Amino acid sequence: MRIHLALVLALLALASPSRAADWDGWFHVSWEPEPEGKTPTPRIEGLVRNDSPYRVTDVQLEVEGLSADKRSVGRRVVWALGDIDSGRQSSFVIEAMPGAVTYRISVSAFDVVSADPTH
Repeated sequence: MRIHLALVLALLALASPSRAADWDGWFHVSWEPEPEGKTPTPRIEGLVRNDSPYRVTDVQLEVEGLSADKRSVGRRVVWALGDIDSGRQSSFVIEAMPGAVTYRISVSAFDVVSADPTH
């Protein structure tokens, strides 16, 4: 019975969204503005790389637009597309924020799908 309970608790922990302190260094985000005129609305294109030992899904990113003097002009949430295997990356796109000259983008949540058997 104890082994069964421990297994259930371990599975619940894996199914729960992870906390920021647990994944420091697991994700690397890069981004750049789309080429001007590519779309009617300016957008930011980005990639999120998964360097964790897990396959993850529902990767949520917080995007903060910053003015020239580094003040926040707005925040938005965007999700990376699909599952991301360990060592792989996925993309995201978000509309540019009025008044933002740069962005601070970070992973704010994700769900673990499975452990990578090669780690």
